[in-house]
Amino acid sequence: MIVLKKFTNLFLLSVLVIILSISGISVYSEQLTVDEIIDRVKENQVESKNSKMQAEMVIIDKNGKSETREMLMYQKEEDDKMSILMRFLAPKNVEGVTLLSADGGDKIYLYMPAYQKPRRIAGASKKESFMGTDFSYEDLGMDYQSDEYEKKILKETETLYSIEVIPTGEDISYSKFMLSVDKELFYMEKVEFYSLEGEHTKSLAIQEIKVDENNKITPTKIEITNLIDNHRTTLNIKEIEYDLDLPGDFFSLRTMQKPKL
Repeated sequence: MIVLKKFTNLFLLSVLVIILSISGISVYSEQLTVDEIIDRVKENQVESKNSKMQAEMVIIDKNGKSETREMLMYQKEEDDKMSILMRFLAPKNVEGVTLLSADGGDKIYLYMPAYQKPRRIAGASKKESFMGTDFSYEDLGMDYQSDEYEKKILKETETLYSIEVIPTGEDISYSKFMLSVDKELFYMEKVEFYSLEGEHTKSLAIQEIKVDENNKITPTKIEITNLIDNHRTTLNIKEIEYDLDLPGDFFSLRTMQKPKL
């Protein structure tokens, strides 16, 4: 009788799993809407008024030839819009080159010491490569999680949510993004970029992360790959500071022209 009872329990459990699978109910995790998933991702990001990052950027061409650059980047988010101030420190051929992307990428400027004057990056120029990297000027100020974008879950596995994001805005040069969200830690593991013609042109992968004592996640190694040119750029974050005492006009044309940030 004991053996029969165990068999019956196993049989009932198997039937339950099959029923749940047919009905589309996951037995591995709770059911979440796409907005709830994105909210979880945002909740797991470090909350701060601003940040300062020191990083090493490695650019690798299709032949495997690489160039390493040292860089410094300041970042803040205000009214759901990101502002970035980035400067190359080395090697000599890019030293002092500074990028300002303000108000979520609405205003982008590039400063090159040789010309001693910031240049506005606008219109079609936003789609161009930023200083030979695989990031376009547009990419650097873009928020793939924006509440203004249409989103839907396309696929769910035991480990990932696959989310389609349709961006809005006249100047955006992508038809959609595909986000892969880790179901355990809730961070964006991968972003795929699709051109206006629907071609998968780029992939951005978060390869390494750091989880702090509050379970907040910081990416420490990011790689973006241009699938058309077989070219990639890796960003290794060496050090990051949060909540600095920066002046109100720090993210400005005046600041980007200073010899030292």
